[in-house]
Amino acid sequence: MSNSTTSTDQDPDPNSAMWLGIIYAVYGAIGIPINVIVLLLTIKVKSVRAIPLNICIFSMALADMMVLVSFLSSTIWAFSYNVAICKVMGVGVYIFVPMSMLLPGCLAVCRYAGIYNERELDSPYLLRALKKRKGIYILNIAFWMYGLLYTLPFVATDKFGLDAIGCCGITEINSVFLWVYYLVNVVFFLFLAYVVSFVFYRKIGRWVKETSSASTLLPHTRDTLKVTRNLQRMIKWMLFVPVVFYYPALGVQAALRLSPGIVDLHAARLFMITVPLPHIIDPIITLIFVKCYRTAFFDKMYWLLSKLNA
Repeated sequence: MSNSTTSTDQDPDPNSAMWLGIIYAVYGAIGIPINVIVLLLTIKVKSVRAIPLNICIFSMALADMMVLVSFLSSTIWAFSYNVAICKVMGVGVYIFVPMSMLLPGCLAVCRYAGIYNERELDSPYLLRALKKRKGIYILNIAFWMYGLLYTLPFVATDKFGLDAIGCCGITEINSVFLWVYYLVNVVFFLFLAYVVSFVFYRKIGRWVKETSSASTLLPHTRDTLKVTRNLQRMIKWMLFVPVVFYYPALGVQAALRLSPGIVDLHAARLFMITVPLPHIIDPIITLIFVKCYRTAFFDKMYWLLSKLNA
């Protein structure tokens, strides 16, 4: 049973392909530079680079940027109907969208490990490594290894192309093995990542509440509290935004996999309009809520304006 919209080099609904491609090009023009700014600030600014937790933010910005690059496949498809490019960039969509949804959990877990001492941690032997830069690097590498490798069975069986929802991705799942693999490695792990993010968001919130209620705070603790409260707000946004902009399209895609044709292509593409928005919003909320990034950004802007006016 195929979920692919077409087996030829034409689109069943060229009009919707064109307007979706144009919208995604606009998203890319806005979101890719913002994510690049976050990446460059992490690499170039010593005060940002020195904070181990920012490794997670760097990974999120990289995943968000690559999601937007991969979604430009819809723009390329609208003008060329190039199946080969659609296949390649469809792999990118299925690598980087899950990565961008997994990594907020990485941020939440690492912050939780950082604010508690080892005796207070729920699982000290598992989390104590995340108090150090090396442990955070290893966790991020593990996430990226998962993201880069889990698509291999679908690549090996040539399952990428234009899917039933009108974007480049997995076109069909026609075997028991691939269905089980998809449910475990995509659906289950994304749900688990969301649960982990929410659980550790609540744990961080408990620490913020307990610490802020203390009668006296040392200057270092006060600074840690302020940074952690802002990170909690950032994680809250990262939990909320996908529910609004991404999960409706995920529901439509699931319905089309179970019952092809239940939603026509034009209507399905309407649900896809909002999918890239979280990857534009993420770097913006990073600049808003993370002081070291915000300070570095305005310092660089001030330096650039000074150079231009010199």
